[in-house]
Amino acid sequence: MRVFYKITLFSLALSTLSSLHADTFSVDCITINHDFSAMINAKEQGSFRFSSPSNTTAFSYNAQAPFSEYISASKAYIKARNPQASRPCPIMTPVTAIEASSTQKRIVADLIAPFELRQANNNKAILLLHGLTDSPYLFHDLAGYFFEQGFNVRTLLLPGHGTAPADLIDVTYQQWQQAAAYGINRTLADFEQVYLGGFSTGGALIFDHLMQQQTVSDKIKGLLMWSPASQAKSQQAWLAKYVAKIPFVDWLDKDADSDFAKYESFSFNAAGQVNSLMQRLDVTPPTHLIGHDIPLLLIASEADQTINTNASLKLANFWHKTSGRKTANKDEVIYYGQAKNAKKTLNDTIKLTVPQCDETSLCAAVKDIAHTSPTNSPQNAHYGVQGQYRNCGHYLSDDKQYKACKTNAQVNVGEVTKDNIERFSPIKRLTYNPYYEQMLKSIWDFLH
Repeated sequence: MRVFYKITLFSLALSTLSSLHADTFSVDCITINHDFSAMINAKEQGSFRFSSPSNTTAFSYNAQAPFSEYISASKAYIKARNPQASRPCPIMTPVTAIEASSTQKRIVADLIAPFELRQANNNKAILLLHGLTDSPYLFHDLAGYFFEQGFNVRTLLLPGHGTAPADLIDVTYQQWQQAAAYGINRTLADFEQVYLGGFSTGGALIFDHLMQQQTVSDKIKGLLMWSPASQAKSQQAWLAKYVAKIPFVDWLDKDADSDFAKYESFSFNAAGQVNSLMQRLDVTPPTHLIGHDIPLLLIASEADQTINTNASLKLANFWHKTSGRKTANKDEVIYYGQAKNAKKTLNDTIKLTVPQCDETSLCAAVKDIAHTSPTNSPQNAHYGVQGQYRNCGHYLSDDKQYKACKTNAQVNVGEVTKDNIERFSPIKRLTYNPYYEQMLKSIWDFLH
């Protein structure tokens, strides 16, 4: 009888392992978006909301540690803790093309890990910082462009990211600051000229790092900010850090987390931490913040439903008017909206670029530019026009519209303003920039 039990248990173990293996490898990062019932199950069960138990430790951010060591440690941490890390992900991007990695062997961990694209010299580099709940995948398109322009390209993975949404429940913005400081200082030590680029929270971290210092390195030649986190759109954002302290009240949103590159579930603590970070960037007089003589290119959308764009424009004004600047004439704001509205806030000596849309262009079908869109090309294999992923988290409280957004053959696309949701539902949140090529032209002008 004892032998029978051992054989039975062994068979069950093999069966379980086989089942897990089949589940992991029969659905890749693309086809996972085709099974709505599985998506609902993951949403209800929280299948990917929590990280896998592991003794693997996170990178220590030792200032002397080479960037290659940081990348290796980060990849190991992702593979150990992300429950979807080994999911096949046969997606081609400009970064994977440069790295010449095999599509057949590519997994999620390969696409969300921090990376470095090296030139044969140390002349110039750009460091790119992603936003809250995002990953370095957000810069796979732009990284390819910067590499073509002769840049060494580096990206960071902020603490609490790249694993599972629950890892943001205990994170602090000070940990993000530590990571940003390591990335910036390490890159300044390794290259002659440095540009810093940030999306949303990544932009806030760069501004915060620089504006708390009396002086900064003259190696820094430019800042590129996409929808920088300056002030939350929601007037109730300040409450999040207090709600996060209530026992067992962790989540603002619980979603399926089928997006391999970005968390969909969102914790109160994550909201509270980024709000605390943004409060450090309040330029309302009197302020201790310090601007520097570094050219600024800022990209923002009038309709942004995550960040208060007017606060970002005020931040640009503050930076632009820094006393003694010699490079202020290079400052520029690319504004997706109406010029007259930007001019109500923006200093008239800052160059303002408002891309125009005609009826034959891709932008004609878009209902406003979303916070989630500016860094991604329309050709992005995951977030682009033909990408299989749909951002529908704004319908979490409406099962019917959530399903329609995820499964209808045709849906509208744009920013999820109250008006757009009322008029154009089902509407998926825009995850690519229909003005991407025009933006690259502005970036080229800014860099030269």
